[in-house]
Amino acid sequence: MKHTTKRLAGMLLSSALAVSTCITSFAFYQEPASKKGILISGQDREHLDDITNLGCKQVICNLASYQNVNSFDPLAKKCKSNGITMTMILLNGFGASDSRLLPVDSPVDGVGNYAFNVATSEGESAVRNYARNVARHYSSYVSNWVIGNEINDAVAWDYSGVTDIDEHAAQYAKAFRIFYEEIKKTNSEARVFMPFDMRWNARSGLEAQYTVKDYLPRLNAHLKDLDYGIAWHAYPVHFFTKPEFLDDDGISFDLDTPNINLKNIDVLTNYMQTEEMLSPNGQVRHLLLTEQGFTSACENGEERQAEAIRQAYEIVKANPYIEGFYLTRQVDAKSQEEVGGAFGLWTRNPNASRDEIPLAKKKAWSVYQSLN
Repeated sequence: MKHTTKRLAGMLLSSALAVSTCITSFAFYQEPASKKGILISGQDREHLDDITNLGCKQVICNLASYQNVNSFDPLAKKCKSNGITMTMILLNGFGASDSRLLPVDSPVDGVGNYAFNVATSEGESAVRNYARNVARHYSSYVSNWVIGNEINDAVAWDYSGVTDIDEHAAQYAKAFRIFYEEIKKTNSEARVFMPFDMRWNARSGLEAQYTVKDYLPRLNAHLKDLDYGIAWHAYPVHFFTKPEFLDDDGISFDLDTPNINLKNIDVLTNYMQTEEMLSPNGQVRHLLLTEQGFTSACENGEERQAEAIRQAYEIVKANPYIEGFYLTRQVDAKSQEEVGGAFGLWTRNPNASRDEIPLAKKKAWSVYQSLN
């Protein structure tokens, strides 16, 4: 009887631990200690150590569908062991093991990222399977998920071949809902975001480049029942030629402004406080500034870049509705340098065998380190 009682007690304890583990894995969110974050440029030791040396409490990375799901395991472990909030952007591109994820059969010139294919039942099934696998793998590591990139630009960054704004919004909303459901199944506390560029009301003239002012209400009509968040790219207007943003021309402080960046970010946060845009529980939706860069490729560039970053971060700290601020580059990228975008806190080693290997700290590195 004693042995039976002990076995029963052991079984109950094991069950309790299993339930506890299950509950933990289904409810994980790493509250960031500050808003300061960065897009990681690599996972070498020097990249990973730089996160903590800078004092960044948030990190963002891009996982493309053609990469192995476990590609960011080193970063995930670094974040977990150091109490750093991890945000992951999910992108779609050619080279994935399941071609059904893609909305077209062959690459299209000028396209950086493709929409996740939900136009067919086969594509929808592939998207759900991919979403499930990624969500399960990172359920105890990733707190914030961003689905796609600058989705209002269906020419270059969310290409599906669809040009009609209503049809495109319906397809993105369908894909987003799949990712949202699969992510929430594995981690109910995870937050899921949809990303936009800074073109609030700036019209390019291209049929499939939508303004956020037109596009976001359409998405909200499809997804208002979900607790989605907004991922905004708050670049300066002339981001490839100068780092300054407070003197940006053509920026206004009302809903007719062409762009919303850090000069007038209050326009966005005020809009998100309107009744129609509130989350299902009546709260202002979560907002991350997931991509912005300030170039140093100009006269007195390092000093100007450092000052722009300082000004931008002070604005972010003062706005209670912004939860994270991610500089777009840890290390300068060759492809961006070629058009003036030296956005990194480090210069790039041009002799390295791989791109984005750090060479030397810029003045902005020390300035960003000093910010809390």
